[in-house]
Amino acid sequence: MRLPLPPRRSGRESGFSLVEVLIALVLVGTALLMGMGLALQQPRIVRRLDGERQAFRAMEATLEAVRAGVVPLRTAELGGFVTAVGTPAPKNLQIQMQVDPEGTPGLFQVTLLARYEVEHRKVEKTLRTLVWSPP
Repeated sequence: MRLPLPPRRSGRESGFSLVEVLIALVLVGTALLMGMGLALQQPRIVRRLDGERQAFRAMEATLEAVRAGVVPLRTAELGGFVTAVGTPAPKNLQIQMQVDPEGTPGLFQVTLLARYEVEHRKVEKTLRTLVWSPP
């Protein structure tokens, strides 16, 4: 018993043409290059976010020290921060504390302005709050 032969196709063979393969390779290459750009930026983004986190830690620690009475409640420039074990504070971290009295006696508006440098860019972050200090 013989199996029937498949019918012959007239015209083109099945499969991809050279042009279709080249277009597919260009699309895959472009997608890989775009993904590679994101992967190369990731360490810079991590350093920038880490610097921001450390600056906010320093501002929070300063604010808690003011509330505890360790740092006097007056306008001042602060520096020399160590914010976490093994993780240095951002380069040239300076915090300027501006203290302004509010209408209520013993209530002060405290503005902390952190200036630091990360990835050769100067950054400023601000934190405002009210602090109660008995007269």
